[in-house]
Amino acid sequence: MNETDASTEWLAGTASVDITPSEPMRMAGYGAREEPSEGTLQPLHAKAIALEDEKGTQFVAVGVEVLAISRPLHAEITAVCADRYDLPASHLLLNASHTHCGPVYRERKTEVFSLNDEERAQARAYRSFLIETLVETVGEALGDLAPASLTYSHSRCGIAMNRRLPLEEGIGFQPYPDGPVDHDVPVLAVESPDGETLRGILFGYACHPTSLFIREWSGDWAGYAMDHLEEVYPEATAVFVQGCGGDQKAYPQRDLGLTKHYGKSLATAVRSALVAKRREVHGPLRCVKEEVALEFEEPPSRADLEERLESEERYERRHAEHLLGELNEHGELPRSHPYPIQAIGFGGDLTMVALTGEVLVSYSLKLKERLGGPLWVAGYSNNYMTYIPTVDDLYARGYEADRFVHLTELPARFDHSVEDRVLSTATALARRVGPPDER
Repeated sequence: MNETDASTEWLAGTASVDITPSEPMRMAGYGAREEPSEGTLQPLHAKAIALEDEKGTQFVAVGVEVLAISRPLHAEITAVCADRYDLPASHLLLNASHTHCGPVYRERKTEVFSLNDEERAQARAYRSFLIETLVETVGEALGDLAPASLTYSHSRCGIAMNRRLPLEEGIGFQPYPDGPVDHDVPVLAVESPDGETLRGILFGYACHPTSLFIREWSGDWAGYAMDHLEEVYPEATAVFVQGCGGDQKAYPQRDLGLTKHYGKSLATAVRSALVAKRREVHGPLRCVKEEVALEFEEPPSRADLEERLESEERYERRHAEHLLGELNEHGELPRSHPYPIQAIGFGGDLTMVALTGEVLVSYSLKLKERLGGPLWVAGYSNNYMTYIPTVDDLYARGYEADRFVHLTELPARFDHSVEDRVLSTATALARRVGPPDER
């Protein structure tokens, strides 16, 4: 692109840091995988792009190749970044790729992965390492700030398929070709002011990176997509942002060749967006973040929980044990859970909405219908608690909307107000940071 006013109003910096564990340890994502890792297929990374507009307002997006960003982890990182870099929490986006080939670092009251004492110590040590490393990654990107131009485009990639198949007996955990998908690939390009050097690529897609079931560290297809882009554009840092992929999956699975193919397919879609006509992105930056309380359905009674202690399903038993402990300690179970939503506006040229948890794809589609574009909707950001289903998903039930609750610390499913609470808050925040005619 030719040099324009957009090339003089931005400073941008990038960072990429290896976060691969230095020793074998338990892996996060698949409860059935109970042995430690056995090596590295791909190094895991935390990658960041920092931006500063002409008024000095800063925003940093960090993509992390881990299963999730826990609430305590996010709180510690944002607190340190606010103190060390004067960067408010609303100006820092932490997004997990959701790879299932990364390490366990979270200690939870209800333990999914059955860690022994040594494994818990490893998880705590890695958590400490991850906090300091992510803080340093933010600092490195801010320290790399230099004049830049920003442009936005998008493309499409067809590797994701819905995995909530309607069956007579309920919702099957199987490919559903007629189910909703979001094949959009948003791309924010960071270039030198003269347009000659591509320095950073922030790109997104909505799909579970669960093509591999192995005991080696790997970013799955999302990692391969970043690798391919950095091979093609050797001076650029490619940062992946997971979308609303809670009910999306790439099929077939468990094939390394196909996993690499999925990654290259996504990278090719990003490349097509880069060669397409791109929209210049101007400031000012506007960043907001709020929490909305998501209400639970009626929690189980003590009698219900005591009955579940006899369940043949180990996760249901552990969940019941945890909730009974909460009842004994607090006298009641929580009725709601805080849900943070973040919105970032780039002048009137692009709006990003970052949702928390494993957000099902219909949220992205509904927000785009409400708000128009250009709109970028991310999931798996800034916190993690469970899947975020729509009302239709709650009625249909199935793994994401029903059974998964036994793998969490939550007392029950969200009630039917969840969709309206998330959509109305996200819409309001997006309009606050969006084009002037929307505010």
